[in-house]
Amino acid sequence: MILNVQPPKVFAPLWKSKARYLGAHGGRGSGKSWDAADNVNVKHITQPGRFTICIRTVQKSLDQSVYKLIVESQQRLGISSLFRPVPSDNLIHAPGGGLILFKGMNEFNADNIKSLEGFDEAWWEEANTASQGALDLLRPTLRKPGSQLRFTWNPNLRSDPVDVMLRQNPAFADSRCVVEANYRDNPYRSAELEEERLLDLAGDYERYQHIWEGAYQAESDSQFIGGGIVRAAMAREVPTHISDELVLGVDVARFGDDRTVIRMRRGRDARRMPPIVLQGADTMAVAARVMAEMDQHKPDGVFIDEGGVGGGVVDRCRQMGYAVIGVNFGGKADRHIDGVPKCANKRAQMWATMREWIKSGGSLPDSRALEMDLTGPLYSFDSHNAIVLEKKSDMKKRGVASPDEGDALALTFAYPVVARSVTMQEQARTDAEYDPVWGNR
Repeated sequence: MILNVQPPKVFAPLWKSKARYLGAHGGRGSGKSWDAADNVNVKHITQPGRFTICIRTVQKSLDQSVYKLIVESQQRLGISSLFRPVPSDNLIHAPGGGLILFKGMNEFNADNIKSLEGFDEAWWEEANTASQGALDLLRPTLRKPGSQLRFTWNPNLRSDPVDVMLRQNPAFADSRCVVEANYRDNPYRSAELEEERLLDLAGDYERYQHIWEGAYQAESDSQFIGGGIVRAAMAREVPTHISDELVLGVDVARFGDDRTVIRMRRGRDARRMPPIVLQGADTMAVAARVMAEMDQHKPDGVFIDEGGVGGGVVDRCRQMGYAVIGVNFGGKADRHIDGVPKCANKRAQMWATMREWIKSGGSLPDSRALEMDLTGPLYSFDSHNAIVLEKKSDMKKRGVASPDEGDALALTFAYPVVARSVTMQEQARTDAEYDPVWGNR
């Protein structure tokens, strides 16, 4: 049987990918669940004898499963006659002796989940509700060669285990294929759905962003920078002027999966100049790139994270005659800044200064990667009631990627910088007022 199925463009990578982990996240009306159902059915036609399990976190009845979605997909594709549903047993018999099973993850334990060892695919719908324990139980069970685990979800919290695994944890980078899909990616959305979207758009902005744009639902009490102010800064454009300082920040990679990131900011604008990301570059290569950027852009200040291997970058730049300032993240906070709370160390101070800049009119690029970096670190208070920002190593322990781009941007707030044009103007004024007899008056 020949099927001519053309998935929406946004989902095409998932149909082609051989990656072990497949994911589609986004807001309402994206069609991600319909696409997953179509993909399951098409695979059972083109690869007879497959075994698929469709999972929800809790499934007390078949009505809570994707059973109806799978059946309606078969009807729409004109292949219903090739499948034999058995609703009483929560399953559908597929071509070639294949099987589509519907279960709640809450029904499994370490013993009975072994029955899934020979399955070809698991599809977890509404996976934002998956616990870390449930993921740890399922993942090693599907061990058949070529088996895949598919997840579809509307993001809820940034800390949700499926979100960490498929969007943040760098350990899964080479094993996953993940797409973001929202209403605009669905060519089949109805007029009624569009009407509902516009009604929500006219209401609460944060609620709309979560429901329709796939944004995280709520801010954690321990989250240092909230997603709301970040998204507002990403929607904001600001003018720049020659009197605005141009600052360059360099976060140097410490570990193999970290990235060295170079970021530039001019005054309130961090939007127009994209970050430079170097993966696996040694200190000499990083120093060479920093010096090249300094030659091209003539920044008014350059701040480099000198902890770990970053000290070598600072030393090399200075050796070659470039004026750079090394910043020790763990050093003491060294000045009071209006609106910025008491901070335990230099890194917390830079991030707190950056947070105030974002809140007071800073402009950021529309980048999910940067949003995740800025909203990722948690914070606490030390015995002196000073803010302590979560360490990169602790973020890694909970599966969250190192916020290298966020740290690079924070470095542009290490110390006050005055634009070279301003100092040149002041020098010109001083020279003009200089009297050879009386000096400056």
